[in-house]
Amino acid sequence: MKENDFFLPPKKKNGDVVLFMFLFFLLLPGFSIAQYKAQLNIDIKNGTLVNVFENIQKQSAYRFMYSNQDVAAIKNISVQREGVSVQEILDIVLKGHNLTYLIEDKIIFIKKQSQTSVTKIRGRVTDTKSEPLAGVTILIEGTCIGTTTDSNGNYVFTIPDIDKINIIYSFIGMAPYKVAYTGQENINVILKESAETMDEVVVTGYQTLRKSDVVGSVSTVKASDIMMPVYTSVDQMLQGRVAGMMVMNTSSRVGTSPKIRIRGTSTILGNQDPLWVVDGVIQPDPIPLNQNDLMVDDLKNILGNQISWLNPADIETVTVLKDASATAIYGSKAANGVIVITTKRGKQEGMTVNYNGTFSFRSRPHYGLFNLMNSQERIQFSREAFAAGAIYNEAPIASLNTYEGIMSMFYNKQITPQEAENAIHRLERTNTDWFDILTRNSFSHNHNLSVSGGSEKVIYNVSLGYSDQSGIEINNDAQNLSGRVNLGIRLHPKVHVDLSLVGSINKTWGYAANVSPLEYATETSRSVLAYNEDGSRHFQGIRTNYAYNENPVILGYNILNEIDHSYSLNKSSQINGNINFSWDILPWLKYEFVGGINNNIGTSEAYAGEQTYYIASTFRGYDFGSEAYGSEKYKAAILPSGGELYNGSSDVQGWNIQNKITFSKTFQEDHRLNVLIGTEVTSTKTANKSQKMFGYVKERGESVVKPTPLNELVPIGNRPAPGLGLFEELYNGNGWLRNTLTANQFSIFATLAYSFKNRYVINASMRNDASNRFGQDQNKRFDPTYSFGASWNVAQEPWLQNISNIINQFNLRASYGIQGNAVNSISPELILRMDEIKPYYGDYMSKISRIPNPHLSWERTKTWNFGLDIQVIRWISMNIEYYTKKSNNIVNQSIALEYGRVGTEVNGGRVVNSGVEYTLNITPIRTKDWAWTIGFNSSKNWNKAKTQSISEISLQDYISGSSDKVLKEGFALSSFWSYDFKRLSSVDGSPEFNRLFQEDAQGNILKGEDGAPLLKGVNEYTDMLVYSGKMEPDFTGGLTTRLRWKGLTFGANFSLLLGAKKRLPNPYPNLGNIPLSNVNLSKDLINRWKKPGDEAYTYIPGVYTGRIANYWRLQDDRTYNMYQMWGESDIMVAKADFLRCQQISLTWTANDKICTKMRVKSFSINAIMNNVFVVADKKFHGFDPELGDSVQPKTYSFGITVGF
Repeated sequence: MKENDFFLPPKKKNGDVVLFMFLFFLLLPGFSIAQYKAQLNIDIKNGTLVNVFENIQKQSAYRFMYSNQDVAAIKNISVQREGVSVQEILDIVLKGHNLTYLIEDKIIFIKKQSQTSVTKIRGRVTDTKSEPLAGVTILIEGTCIGTTTDSNGNYVFTIPDIDKINIIYSFIGMAPYKVAYTGQENINVILKESAETMDEVVVTGYQTLRKSDVVGSVSTVKASDIMMPVYTSVDQMLQGRVAGMMVMNTSSRVGTSPKIRIRGTSTILGNQDPLWVVDGVIQPDPIPLNQNDLMVDDLKNILGNQISWLNPADIETVTVLKDASATAIYGSKAANGVIVITTKRGKQEGMTVNYNGTFSFRSRPHYGLFNLMNSQERIQFSREAFAAGAIYNEAPIASLNTYEGIMSMFYNKQITPQEAENAIHRLERTNTDWFDILTRNSFSHNHNLSVSGGSEKVIYNVSLGYSDQSGIEINNDAQNLSGRVNLGIRLHPKVHVDLSLVGSINKTWGYAANVSPLEYATETSRSVLAYNEDGSRHFQGIRTNYAYNENPVILGYNILNEIDHSYSLNKSSQINGNINFSWDILPWLKYEFVGGINNNIGTSEAYAGEQTYYIASTFRGYDFGSEAYGSEKYKAAILPSGGELYNGSSDVQGWNIQNKITFSKTFQEDHRLNVLIGTEVTSTKTANKSQKMFGYVKERGESVVKPTPLNELVPIGNRPAPGLGLFEELYNGNGWLRNTLTANQFSIFATLAYSFKNRYVINASMRNDASNRFGQDQNKRFDPTYSFGASWNVAQEPWLQNISNIINQFNLRASYGIQGNAVNSISPELILRMDEIKPYYGDYMSKISRIPNPHLSWERTKTWNFGLDIQVIRWISMNIEYYTKKSNNIVNQSIALEYGRVGTEVNGGRVVNSGVEYTLNITPIRTKDWAWTIGFNSSKNWNKAKTQSISEISLQDYISGSSDKVLKEGFALSSFWSYDFKRLSSVDGSPEFNRLFQEDAQGNILKGEDGAPLLKGVNEYTDMLVYSGKMEPDFTGGLTTRLRWKGLTFGANFSLLLGAKKRLPNPYPNLGNIPLSNVNLSKDLINRWKKPGDEAYTYIPGVYTGRIANYWRLQDDRTYNMYQMWGESDIMVAKADFLRCQQISLTWTANDKICTKMRVKSFSINAIMNNVFVVADKKFHGFDPELGDSVQPKTYSFGITVGF
């Protein structure tokens, strides 16, 4: 049997190659189908039959298989035809030669007519324990014709009856097995485990190594094992899946990204996120925004991260590199860990078309989930507080739609007692369902279509994905369209080229500043009307201050009006192209070139129309349409007409070039050496623009109405002359911004992995990044990072071989390394900001943004890692890791005011992270019909500062836990402190605290001559506070289980986060005074202090009645409200621990028999529930402890997967 070579077209010039690649990517799917209908031209005179076959191969994708003795003697063939099919040609040339043909896929078999056309063979594939192996690949050698085993290890397929056919059986973790076909109808095969094939590989981004040759801490998960249809980005799917990696969700809205930390926080002022690498190319940071701009608050939450563009359906594996030995090769960018993504590639098989569709339903929240008052309870609270003489911050607005407004009208004799009582009863029955109005049961759907296949010369994978996600809040939607083409070409047996082109388009709709439907639903009283009796929208009166009116103004607010006339929108388009050229110079020497380009173009838009409360309160001072032209209020308005439009755009362009030489050879069977040497050049250019347009009217053809000129603005009352005032934004400052940043970097790197007898392994890696970011000291401009480590596979020792069937693996690992980190926002140079003209001086003005520090250098992290890998009786595997990371960080330092700044950045903040990680995988059952797998992982991180802050820290910094400011020796970076709650006063139910004031022997507060409490002396603010804990968890865990019975599989995923603390919302949002009438309250206030003696069973203060002062002057010489202090006391801190059932799934996969009847290659359906339940502290009263003030809704999904 002979397989002819497949010849490529002649080489083209560079421009032609680029054009060819583009057209190939564009037309590949159609080409794959149309190639079977190719029309051929043939002109042969006195040639051989082999000449005919070669001519056909050059014009089509067909290949021939035949026996030489059958065709060698056939000569003197002459044929001339144009536009004919391959079948027509073969019918002509084979006529009279006792030969026939059979076409299977793209292979044409030539055989004698006497031979039987096809033969069916059957069989079963098992392992050495007679357990069936599902998914074994079975192919005719040298072809793509074959099949795979079903869940019972059985197979059946048709082969042409030709002499000398070999059948190859292959399976991951097993040695391939070849069978010579000699006419057997049944072939049963036993596959054995092989040290070569069973040794998993680890993809580090720069290279691929045997897992046994890797000393560092590395975790790999298959994308298929973590797929969750409720999410459109793989980062959210990783929660609870990798020991040592903490994934925290930040919002329930669609299109948002989680916060990820790998082995704790090692930097204080720098970027704390991990580095993302896709197919060997580092991904740039997402589009930046002006972080101080109120209009872009919601945009900051929906921009996504470095891999938001990547369709999870295109991902093959996710590898997390955690310690210095694994990450040092990435240099200064990898101090926070590295996440390496490998995407799917084509295979040498016939064309396969796969479709996957998922349809999801998310249920809206409801009041049964929360501890909130209904209308009757809210009105009753107002009655009791009013009767007790509670203090109002401001006089209630006369209105029949609030209790306080009704009482104001009654006391002013505007209504009778009966009218007041009737109005109050009406409010008690209102019970507006804000969740029904502002949230929805949402429907989302995802679709993925892929075409893959290939031959020995070319493999391809083409995919298209579309998702339409609807959030539970109205008008929160996200859409994504992505496409990907991956092409692998074997130019020569030693030369391979991989080409990849990925593109995506994203849109996410959100809200303008201060508009949050879910937050409004939980915070707004149910006695507030959404609609009037006639069906029109009800506008609740809110008293506020307008900059150019000395008198308070009352403006109407309706959140539906805000949603209708404002929004935020983020659009982004990304395109990434990669090329990987590899040349096997020698069997043990390979050169590799990797090139990547990426372009991320984004536009961000936030709009607030003229009819919104935001515009009325900020720029106008009266409700839309309520004032006539030329009135007093009209003349005082900055924007009598029109709203505000924010536009931001960013263009991020980057490229990456790597050149690598890999030496990989085994000497004398015992010595295996792998050496990688390479260089890398990267460049990223970011161009940002943003601007605000005032007076924009979207509803009138997107017209613009000019603001009131400065000289025509007439403030009301004794307001001072406006100067620039709010016009600062219109003409200077943040109203317009443009900047460009270019970052270039050159690096050299090298790795070494040596193995002796598969027992003793040594690793070493080095990288040097050059940067002119750091000062005048030449030694600090370079950042050499390096690591080394060793492992000992004890299980391979001869003295353990007698129990090798029990202890299959026992591997000890240890590594040490040093990493650097460059804080991009900090420079050692003097930074002078050239500002605009200031009217007070009539000249340009400059500001010192940063004073010079020539001694500033890289942040450094030293890491130790120790690991133990164990596998027992083949079905229990365990991994234990211990690590220590010691970081020397850049921190803030207070400086004298004569420098023109209050602080600067210096090296010197030392932080230590240490921790333990544990992973356990068990397969207790694996039989013909049953299989059960259990995976568990957990990790504990201890994060401590080893130095004190050298900058000024306020009392509020300690209370809020400002991790960028508070550095206290012996405490974690996210630590926070609280006031020490003592008790409630038996006189008026006001809160009292320990540690603040001097007390007598009975515990009574001592007062001075002026009646003010005498303060205790303290050395630092923490002396007057109590330590409450950490805001970030320090323990993570995950549990995954799969149970299969025949074609039915049940799965469940759980995640666990422990160790964090959070403040509960203060039930007194108005600092002890009667809450505003439109604010809903917690039912906890029903059990507040009401009379002496109540302090024995409640810790909730009574409403403030003015009997004592509710403000205290504390040790920092500032005054604080006692109700605010109570809300920031230890009594209002709760554990943020939670156990979440992330997903429960049920999947049915059709067997081969059913698929044959359906005329498909594969078929499966699944039903999935996400966010099934959360177990958390009852103090959160329904709120998700991970989000604090929101919930993650349950999601119900149905999916279908079909392969052709």
